[in-house]
Amino acid sequence: MDGAVEDSRPPLNFKWKKISTTTGPAPKPRHGHKAVAIKELIIIFGGGNDGIVDELHVLNTATNQWFAPQVRGEKPSGCAAFGFICDGVRLLIFGGMVEFGRYSNDLYELLASRWEWRHLTPLNEPPCPRLGHSFNLVGQKAIIFGGLANESNDPKLNIPKYLNDVFMLEIREGTSLQWQCPVFEGTTPAPRESHAAVTFGNRLVIYGGMNGHRLSDVWLLDVDKMSWSPVATQGSVPIPRSLHSAVVIKNRMYSYGGWVPVLAEDGALPVHETEWRCTNSIACLNLDTLTWEQCPPYPDQEDQEEAPCPRAGHTAAVVGTRMYIWSGREGYKKVWNNQVCCNDLWYLETEIPPAPTRVQLVRAGTNSLELLWTTISSADCYLLQIQQYNFAGLPQKPKIEGGAAIKAEVGDPNGSILPATGQKEVVMQWHDVDIVRGTQYTVTGYQIPVEGDKAGEQKMVRVELQPGKAYKFRVCAINSCGSGPFSEMAAFKTCMPGFPGAPSAIRISKSTEGAHLSWEPPANSAGTITEYSVYLGLKPQPSAQPGTMAFARVYCGPGSSCIVSHSQLASAHVDTTSKPAIIFRIAAKNDKGYGPATQVRWLQDPKPADKAAAAVAKRPSATPPPDDGAKRQKTGP
Repeated sequence: MDGAVEDSRPPLNFKWKKISTTTGPAPKPRHGHKAVAIKELIIIFGGGNDGIVDELHVLNTATNQWFAPQVRGEKPSGCAAFGFICDGVRLLIFGGMVEFGRYSNDLYELLASRWEWRHLTPLNEPPCPRLGHSFNLVGQKAIIFGGLANESNDPKLNIPKYLNDVFMLEIREGTSLQWQCPVFEGTTPAPRESHAAVTFGNRLVIYGGMNGHRLSDVWLLDVDKMSWSPVATQGSVPIPRSLHSAVVIKNRMYSYGGWVPVLAEDGALPVHETEWRCTNSIACLNLDTLTWEQCPPYPDQEDQEEAPCPRAGHTAAVVGTRMYIWSGREGYKKVWNNQVCCNDLWYLETEIPPAPTRVQLVRAGTNSLELLWTTISSADCYLLQIQQYNFAGLPQKPKIEGGAAIKAEVGDPNGSILPATGQKEVVMQWHDVDIVRGTQYTVTGYQIPVEGDKAGEQKMVRVELQPGKAYKFRVCAINSCGSGPFSEMAAFKTCMPGFPGAPSAIRISKSTEGAHLSWEPPANSAGTITEYSVYLGLKPQPSAQPGTMAFARVYCGPGSSCIVSHSQLASAHVDTTSKPAIIFRIAAKNDKGYGPATQVRWLQDPKPADKAAAAVAKRPSATPPPDDGAKRQKTGP
């Protein structure tokens, strides 16, 4: 922290990461813009450099792709230093500077589900035109605080007036919009603009800003109690700042960048500010304890890869546990008459990723196991580990998970295997399989350490998977903060030679009778296919072991298609580890028995509220939506 007293506590563990490559039409660098996030999408509006713009850009953080939606309706004029909030797929902007010395008090709504603008005119007297105010959503109340007004009617004659008023707008569905200027108990914060404000529960947290000099104070507005209170924070107070950003991730407020006063040679704050500079420091306030926490220091310089360069007037938005920042003004630099703005995109990784769900089996072969696990949004990659599954003193006869519902044939690896009653498991060492970028991987072998030729030397030797052997698997997610916890263990068995392969090209569609499934015979039948079996994943029973799933056979016959009736589907488990889906497994049988099954996830319609949010992720298009047959996610071939 700039100018902070030395803190003996260890700094928080977070890391900056630069996104060097994006696709799509990226916006031009600017300052004074604002951003909000809807799921994995960051929506940016306004700001400017060579003139104020009315452009809308969207970044898909899952793919690092920019796109510019084709908007319609009553589009607002370009503005900067305005307020921007998000309520589901409904976005609201208020105020801002539309040209030098001329500010706005217009309120606009953007429905992101169809990219449509609308000019709103609430009842009652509106707030005066302003810029640099905060605009936050606390529950269903949109709250404006402070900002800077121009007391002159002539835009060319700018007479600044710092504000500390509060306006509220109830935006609950079914209520008419009305401006309210309530009276609050307690001492009101000093007037200010270019401060930061975040929502934490039922409270609005105000930090810093500018009213002739930079501020470093923190205030709480309790919306339920309708009262203001100053915060006597603990820890080392950060240097005063303005035009900084602030976001909330879990119970912490992360504030980045902004204008700060130049310190005296002895590190003290000047009594009267005469010089300012941009910073790239982070201030982190624990909102539970109201304690400033120690943050890792970063070089306060340009063109370095550890952290973003110093800036102000940038924008920040949260996706998951990451804080994304984009562009902003790079200090006093100018080219011709324009400010120099940063043209970079970063995110702050604030914690290690959580554990993925248990590894699932997609398909088993005689010398391979194709595995799948859930996506962790904050993961850069995954570490997959393996362990031999051996039992001491008893035959290795694995029990199929959900065995009461599935007839377990020889070589049938249709689920996780568990030790039979009375078997004692031999503890084996875990070995790394690979660092995996995606969430699906075919395991054919792994590396184990062995003694080398010289004393104390070790070398790695590859071990191939063997037919008819059982193996345990676990996976953890990794990001720049480190590796997260491992998933629960899952165990699977490879097939014996001579058994058929797994069916392929599975198609599922709705029918009047239920679900229609069809498939192609396995590429390697190892003889004549005599029959197929289709299994349906069932709702878990109260006595079921956590993380397990039982399967019931819903079809057995020689044909390569079947109907699963509505009554059978009523007992299906809807898996929500990613998108909601019903799970089927299909296996083929020859004269030796059943071979491995192909697992397929049949995507289900999301809840109505999720549909609207999902629509935001799609570009406006004249292409009709896919039919139901295309709404499936297959984890088999």
